[in-house]
Amino acid sequence: MELAIGPVLFEWKRSELLDFYDKAARSAVDRVYLGEVVCVKKRGLSIDDMLEVGRGLERAGKKVVVSTLAVVSNDEELDLVRRVLDLPFAVEANDMSVFNMADPKEREIYAGPHITTYNVPSVECLAELGVRGVCAPVELSRESLRYNIEHTSVPTEVFCHGKVPLAFSWRCYTSRAYGRTKGECAHDCARWPDGMETATLDGERAFTINGTSVLSAATYSLVEYVEDLEAIGVAALRISPGGRDTFEAVDIFRRRMDGALSAEEAAAELEALSPGGLCNGWYLAGPGKVYISAAQGLAGAS
Repeated sequence: MELAIGPVLFEWKRSELLDFYDKAARSAVDRVYLGEVVCVKKRGLSIDDMLEVGRGLERAGKKVVVSTLAVVSNDEELDLVRRVLDLPFAVEANDMSVFNMADPKEREIYAGPHITTYNVPSVECLAELGVRGVCAPVELSRESLRYNIEHTSVPTEVFCHGKVPLAFSWRCYTSRAYGRTKGECAHDCARWPDGMETATLDGERAFTINGTSVLSAATYSLVEYVEDLEAIGVAALRISPGGRDTFEAVDIFRRRMDGALSAEEAAAELEALSPGGLCNGWYLAGPGKVYISAAQGLAGAS
């Protein structure tokens, strides 16, 4: 089972991204995703930067995959996808428009978590197109994952740590919070390297807004379920980068996968790194915002 770092979902400075991928090259991950998933207006890495960073990661022995936008709705976004597809790396498609621009039978393409591969027919449809693997939608339960893997044999990656991407909109939540429209973008997202948290009227953490996307307030984590994920046939675990402690999380997961850290120890270490707490309820078909330990969640599981 591989360990992967997903694409950066937040707006970071170019220097911060270059430093991040330099650390990724020296980290204990097998696969690294580059590219913009959320918003075409971000001023992170240029296409030339992505080419240079990707080649550096390859020299470090990492598998490099470039991710595409989750929502493609205008010419500017379409142009970015086309330029990303010109890069000499494998591609993660997060919108079905990619399959009109690149043939999975001619190049290495994976389906990202924002393509709705909820069931066997949807996975089989993409496999028939030539897709090499899928990253399962974040809300799939253990039983759904197990069933899909068993009945398709398509390599499946699972989102296992990070703030969960929940939804995308054409409009920009962060700009709206500052009294602006999306067209008046002032890159307010850059003020929030982990996204802007929202709360209920009672003060309970609710969501994280990040430009046109909404994420969980808590950090989703399946660190207690590493053995179970491998047992049901998961091919790779994805850690989604945050503004702090990404590589500490990588180290914790690697030690879990190597058997050097117990489930309880790993969960305690990750909780200490997560100000909003941990959640993982979807994996056990429960409410997404709750955290269920493996001892409780796997009692009686087959």
